[in-house]
Amino acid sequence: MVIPFTRQLYTLIKTGIPLLSALQIISAQLPSGRFKTDIETLIHDIQEGKSFSEALSASPRYFSLFYINMIKAAEVSGNLTGILKELSQHLVNSRRIARQVQAAFMYPILLLLISAVILIGLLMFVLPVFMRIFQDLGGDLPPTTLFLIWLSRFTIRWGWLFLVVALLLAAVILVLYRKTNAKYTINAFIWRIPLFGSVMKTMDIGRFCRTLGTLLSSGVTLVRSMEVLYETTTSVLLQSALEDIRYKVEQGKSLSGAMEETGIFPLTLVKMIQVGEESGKIGDLFLDVAGDYEEEVTFIITGLLSLLEPVLIVIMGGIVGFIVVSLFFPIFTLSGLVK
Repeated sequence: MVIPFTRQLYTLIKTGIPLLSALQIISAQLPSGRFKTDIETLIHDIQEGKSFSEALSASPRYFSLFYINMIKAAEVSGNLTGILKELSQHLVNSRRIARQVQAAFMYPILLLLISAVILIGLLMFVLPVFMRIFQDLGGDLPPTTLFLIWLSRFTIRWGWLFLVVALLLAAVILVLYRKTNAKYTINAFIWRIPLFGSVMKTMDIGRFCRTLGTLLSSGVTLVRSMEVLYETTTSVLLQSALEDIRYKVEQGKSLSGAMEETGIFPLTLVKMIQVGEESGKIGDLFLDVAGDYEEEVTFIITGLLSLLEPVLIVIMGGIVGFIVVSLFFPIFTLSGLVK
């Protein structure tokens, strides 16, 4: 809802319609719900004399700290139209990258889940039927069939225990993730996972560059931008780095120097920021770098999908083939011996 709202607000204000009138026009078109209620409250607060940013602060459910600070910068600079345009582009880019990542990992996860359900169903319900057939036919069974029979009996007897252990493990991970030290360790572990970790790290750093570049280009000070980034970033590693960077920048150290000392950011990015500091166009540079990182994420995701799809199909085909051969080969063999 926030992206269409921002784009419509930008379009209306660009045509010369006052802010309050533009908000009233948008509110009249919104369907009933929480967002419409918040916008109506927003309009009422502005009519009572609050600034746009102050009124937005009352709706943290929809408008993030980043969004509010961008509007504050617009109020200071008097360039609400330009900043609404930048906000809209930033939100659209963030949603596009997030959806690409979700789409990339949703397919293999769903395929694995469906395959696991089918495999468990075969082991618990289909294999017992074949076991009775094997008993009626008699004779010696091949090792692969014996293995499936053992796996079926094990799943029927102890499958519930694995489910309980999995649920307990998930609960423990969730509890640990709420603790700062555990969050840091889990985040570091995720960044080190082959392929997946590379995507997550690139996406996090790209989002960092996009957000910081947008804030700086809109006139928000560097220290304040760091505070906003700290509150809005989802990466614990980046949060820790941002806290350290903000402190060192306040002490007079250059941004590039503070970033390099964290050991998180690529050296190429650090050197580019150093050049941007010298040229005085650091905000634009962050936005350009963010575009490069977003393209890299898209490239990695495309490569992952093209690699994962055939690999998963081959693996599942192999499992299905193994089960079919292990089940039907003994039937044909034993039936021939009976004849």
